[in-house]
Amino acid sequence: MKKIYCLGNPLLEKDRLVLKIMPNLRKRFPRFNFAYFDPTEGEIENQAIFIDTVVGIKKVRTFYDLKNFKFSPRNSVHDFDLPVFLALMLKMKKINSFMIIGVPEKYSIKKAAMEVGEIIKRI
Repeated sequence: MKKIYCLGNPLLEKDRLVLKIMPNLRKRFPRFNFAYFDPTEGEIENQAIFIDTVVGIKKVRTFYDLKNFKFSPRNSVHDFDLPVFLALMLKMKKINSFMIIGVPEKYSIKKAAMEVGEIIKRI
């Protein structure tokens, strides 16, 4: 079963949308394992698929590299976000590719689930 890593912070309204759509995605796509992922704690498989909130995008879209991401300042491990984690995994050759399904932070649950689902159907 292919794993899809879902990111978000359940304590922050602007960062929990992906976690809110996980139950819908699990029901619609039982051949995938939708798992909560914290970049400070986990290992991933090569060619990993992530769903994460992306600030500054207008619609759900996919990313296959890090060139469109700004790296946040890192003052502690709490600043260790997905782009930093992926850059490190690529540099250490633990992975050679990934896909991020980016969800705008101001989407409705229904719209996010629908558009993310359309991308997952093509995987």
